[in-house]
Parts: sequence; C-alpha cells; structure tokens
Amino acid sequence: MTWPISTIGEVCVVVSGATPRTSNPDFWDGDIPWVTPKDLSELRHKHLSDTSRRITEAGLQSCSARMLPAQSVLLSSRAPIGLVAMNTLPVCTNQGFKSLVPRDGCITPDYLYWWLKIHREAVEYRGRGATFKEVSKKIVEEIPIPLPPIADQKRIAAILDAADALRAKRRETLAQLDTLLQSTFLDMFGDPVANPMGWERRPIDSVFEVARGGSPRPIRSYLTESEDGLNWIMIGDAVEGSRYITSTNRRIRPEGLRKSRKVHEGDLLLTNSMSFGKPYLLKVEGCIHDGWLVLSPKDKRMSADFFHSLLGTEALYREFKKKAAGAVVKNLNTKLVGQVSVPVPPLDLQHRYAAIVESAEQQKACQHAHLAELDALFASLQSRAFKGDL
Repeated sequence: MTWPISTIGEVCVVVSGATPRTSNPDFWDGDIPWVTPKDLSELRHKHLSDTSRRITEAGLQSCSARMLPAQSVLLSSRAPIGLVAMNTLPVCTNQGFKSLVPRDGCITPDYLYWWLKIHREAVEYRGRGATFKEVSKKIVEEIPIPLPPIADQKRIAAILDAADALRAKRRETLAQLDTLLQSTFLDMFGDPVANPMGWERRPIDSVFEVARGGSPRPIRSYLTESEDGLNWIMIGDAVEGSRYITSTNRRIRPEGLRKSRKVHEGDLLLTNSMSFGKPYLLKVEGCIHDGWLVLSPKDKRMSADFFHSLLGTEALYREFKKKAAGAVVKNLNTKLVGQVSVPVPPLDLQHRYAAIVESAEQQKACQHAHLAELDALFASLQSRAFKGDL
C-alpha cells in the first residue's frame, strides 16, 4: 500500500525550547515542568509524566521557551539527537528540543511517536555542526513522513503499543526476579556490614586468592581468530543484568598468557576501574586484563553464588568505594579488596541460597527466551508498520 508523503512541518507545529538564566533563583524551583534530554534518556517507556527540574512563571516569561500541551511529541535535537517521548501534562523544554505539536486531523501523536522512534537513525543523519551535531527547526520541518488515513495511524500505533507492552512486562518480570534474589539474600544473611546474624567475619583474602589481571601489549599483536586461542575476557563480555560471564568476543594467542592471568570456571571477577566493584561469576576459562581482579576460592565447598550476591550488595560496594576514596578515578587493588571483612555463614546455608539462585536463573532464562521472541516480533512489526503491510 502506498501512502502520500507529507513533511513534519505540514502536519505539526515545531517548537524550540529555551533555558531561563540559571543565575537567577527567581526563575527556578517553580511549578512548571521543564524537560531536558536527560529526562528522556532515563525514561523506560513512552510517556513522560514528571521532570527533574521545574521553573517559575517568571522563568518561562524570561526566555523563548513555550508551553507544550499534553500529548505533544518531545524530540531531542542535540546531545543526543532523536530521543522521543509523549508528555502527559503541559511542559516546556530546554534548547535541546524541537518538539512537535500535531495539527488536528493531520496526524496522531502516537503514530508520530512510533515513526520517529523507529526512524531515529534517519533523523540523526540530518544533524549538522562541527563541535556537536544538531537538527534545526527547519531541518525537522522538512523531514518527510508517510501519512496514512487517521484510522490506519491509530491502528498501527495500537499494534506497536500492544507489542511493546508485552516486552515491558517481560522486562518487569526479570527485574522482579532480581529484586526477589536481593531481598532473599538479606532475609537469609542480613546486611553484610552490620552482620545482624552474628556470622563469623573473615577478610576476603582468607577466603579467596585475590589477584589482578594483566594485559599483553600491544594487545592487537596477541589477538587471534584461531580455535587454539584462549578466551580474552573483557568488561564488554559482561552482559548487563547478568551475574555470569558465559562467553567472550575475543581470543588471544597462548603465548599471551605469560603477560596475563589465567582464570577458571567458578572464579569471581571484580571490576577494578571502569564501573569498579561489580562482581561476575565465570562460566568459562580464559585470561583477564588489568581491568579485572579475580577472586579464586580457597575452599571449593564455598558457594560462588552466595559470594557473588554478597559482593554485589550495596553495603559491600560502599566498603569498596570507601577503600578507593581519594583517587580521581576509583580503582581497587588486591590489597584493598583482600582487607575487606565479610560474613561467612555455614556452608549448608550458602548452598541453600545457591539452590534458590539456580531456580531464579532458570526462570530468568525462560523469560529472556520469551523476550527475545517478542523482540523479534516487534522488529518485524516495525519493519512492516510503515510500509502498509499491517
């Protein structure tokens, strides 16, 4: 099906944002929601219902910002380009937006939202500027957009909304499983610093061999595609939200081992610089660079899953942060980590908790599989939606 092509300027009023003088306290902390691109970057769904900052009526009148009615489509025009949301209440924005107010009877905000969401790369491509890319009001107004009848616009948006809602429910279930594990850990063992259960406390280096990774340099000369290569475990191999590292994207030649450190399945890795203090449990063997610390259990009867959860608590993170205080870039080392004291509950309780982790991880694997199917369905719907194939 072929639809007529219009431009965003023909079907929407494009509104630029602005910022009141930050040095004038009379312009800030009022009742008017004021949107910045950060508000959209932290948004995990379609609708924006609140903002991190607000301005006063005097602040609004002092600059060229304009109030946008509810159900406008907020489009970030720089730093970064292409973030979109629909506001549920009247708002104004800073200068990092070219927001769109749909003209009655021309285009629905939901259809416009999804079209922009799906065609973000095309919008970003139109950015201009030497220091940083930006799309101007004129550029946004000239963006072509297919314009099916209003009834078809509503139907397309409803289909995409429903498919996206299913994905959101799966993600929510995954988040709830993680929250359940955290609360179960605290119920069984208590805060690891306060130690309300009175467990035996031991320094980490009495439970683990703590060592730092090493990087053969120049690393490019050690990388290989050969199956004989050793897994080269990088920070990027850690999947967000997962407790395990199960595979690697790179391998290094065996001779690189002399300048690195071999790690084994069941070891714990701890980031020691970038996003420092995050623990991961190894499900593969390989070598690690100097951005990792490895904690190898001295007693194999100890539960790696228990210690992974222990190291991942907010209380332990604060202890690591305290140890690394004073540095411009937070950095851990073997001595700092080894000196941190942790509770060591009885083995049977550790393993009881590990069984709970295993059950939760099985459920998460099932949810991830369902989410992957929904992502594939959603991608298919997106590709068909604006071709008239739905």
